[in-house]
Amino acid sequence: MDKEKLEEALLEVKRGNEVVRERLIRHYKPYIINVVGHICKRYVSWSSDETSIGLIAFNRALDTFQFGRGRTFLNYVFLLIKRDLIDYFRKEKQEHHLSIHSVTAKEKDSHTSMDAVKSIEMYEQNNATSNLVSEILELDGILSHFKISFDELEKYSPKHNDSRLLVFEMADAFLKQEDLVEQLRKKHYFPATKFTKRTSYRLKTVERHRKYLVTLILIKLHPEWTHLSSYVQLGPRSVKK
Repeated sequence: MDKEKLEEALLEVKRGNEVVRERLIRHYKPYIINVVGHICKRYVSWSSDETSIGLIAFNRALDTFQFGRGRTFLNYVFLLIKRDLIDYFRKEKQEHHLSIHSVTAKEKDSHTSMDAVKSIEMYEQNNATSNLVSEILELDGILSHFKISFDELEKYSPKHNDSRLLVFEMADAFLKQEDLVEQLRKKHYFPATKFTKRTSYRLKTVERHRKYLVTLILIKLHPEWTHLSSYVQLGPRSVKK
C-alpha cells in the first residue's frame, strides 16, 4: 500500500471507521505474523497468544502513527510489537530466545532497525507483494455483492482439468455478451438463465460453477489486477492436459 493510500486509510481509522480498520488488519496480517515469528524465533499462527499481542500492538499503531516523524509505518509497527512482546514475556516469566538484557538506547534502535528490515524483507518474499493483497481485498469487496467470499473460492474451484477449462471457456463466452456484462457490473447479478439461452452451456453446469465463474469474469474485467491474475493462473494455459 502506497503512502498516500495508507495516510488516507489511517485518517479514516482515527475518525472511527471500523471497516477500514478491519481491511488494514487483513492487509497487514502476513506482516504481523512474520514480525511476531521473527521476534519469537519460531513459527506462530494467527491464533497464537503471541500473535494476539502483536495484533493489539498493530491496532495501537493504527491509532497513534503519525507521518513526518522519521519512521515508516512498518518500522513503527515492528517497534510496538517488539516492545509489547518483551513486556509480555517478562510478565509471564517465560524462558524465551529473545535477548532482553540491558543495552544502550543507541544499540536498541540499531537492533530494532535491523530486525525491522529483515521482517519487511521476509514479508515481501513470502507474500509476493502488498499489491496482490490489495487486489484480493478489492476483489473480495466486489464479490461480497454477489454473496461470495474470496476465502471460499478454493472450495468451489474445479477439481478436474476439463472442468476448469470449461469454466474458463464459459467466462470468455460471457464476456462477449455486452448487455449481460453490463447487468453484471451495475446490478451485481449473474444472469445465468439468459446466458445459457444464448449459448450451448447447460444451466445446471453454469449454476454448479457459478461462484468460480463470476470470480473469473470479474478478474478478466479488471486487467489492472495483474498480480491477482497471475496468482489464480488465469487462462486455459494453466490447465495441463
